[in-house]
Formats: sequence, structure tokens, C-alpha cells
Amino acid sequence: MRIAQIGIPFFLAAVLSLSIGVPKSGQAQESPSGRPAASIDDGQLRSFAKVYVQVEKIRETYGPQLKETQDPQKGIEIQKEAKSKIDGALAKEGMTVEAYSQTIQSVNANDDLRKKAIELIDQERTKP
Repeated sequence: MRIAQIGIPFFLAAVLSLSIGVPKSGQAQESPSGRPAASIDDGQLRSFAKVYVQVEKIRETYGPQLKETQDPQKGIEIQKEAKSKIDGALAKEGMTVEAYSQTIQSVNANDDLRKKAIELIDQERTKP
């Protein structure tokens, strides 16, 4: 059985580092420093899942608005508001953009961790 891929296309240039892409080759990724991505604990993975789901919701809310606007100034305002919401979601879970990105690298580098992340994300999606 193939594991579902985690993927979020972001519309905000300022948070592109938050996007998740699973390596196609199936090989472990290395961090930008050339070392294997760090392992993460269950608490960090739960926080990641919560932020992931919140970012999905933010994208679903602001993405269509951004596409529909013809006014460049309004587009900037929409981006700023969405970025603020993403920053709030990260802060609420005690994460930084860098910590989120490192978690993405770890999840993408480890099939077992990816399975666990997908389970936690699915659990978060079903919460009211």
C-alpha cells in the first residue's frame, strides 16, 4: 500500500518555506546543512499536525479571495492577513517557521514518521 503524500501549495511567498513535498525517489532527504533531518518527538509531531490543519483552513479561506481579487492592494492585504493567521497558528503551538520546516524535512525523510504524521493530521481534521 502506498502512503498518501502530504502536500500544501501555498499562495503566500512569505510562507513558501512551510510547503511540504514528499521526495519522489523515496530516498531520505538531507537538511540544507547536509546532515540527515533531525528526529522529532510525539509532542512536536502533534503540534505540526495542528498547524498543518490550520494552514489548510487558512489556505481554503484566503486562496479563493486572492485569486478573485483584481486589486493589487487588496491582494497584498489578503496575503498579510493570511500570513498573520499562519503566524498565529505557529505561535499557538510554540513553533517557528524554522521548526515547522525542520519537521517537514524529518517527515519527508522517514516513512514511519510520515505515516504517523498523516494519522495525526487526519485526527486533527476530524476534530470540531
